Amino acid sequence: MLNNEDYRMERRISKQELMKMYGVDRSTIENWKENYGLPLIEINSHSKFVRSDELEEWENNRTILRHLCRE
Repeated sequence: MLNNEDYRMERRISKQELMKMYGVDRSTIENWKENYGLPLIEINSHSKFVRSDELEEWENNRTILRHLCRE
C-alpha cells in the first residue's frame, strides 16, 4: 500500500510558467538552477518542471530572489 509520501500528486510548474511567474527569461531560470539550487527537474531537453512544494521551500530560502523580484 502506498503512503502519502509515495503517492504525492503535487502541482508541477513548468519552466515556461516559472518564466511568466517571475518575469524572467530562460537563461535566468537556468542560472538559478546552476548557481542558486532551483530544484528544476529535467525530463528531456524540452520538458523541465519544478514541484510546487519544492519551489516554495526554495523561495523561502533565497534572499536573492526577494531582491530580484522587487526590482
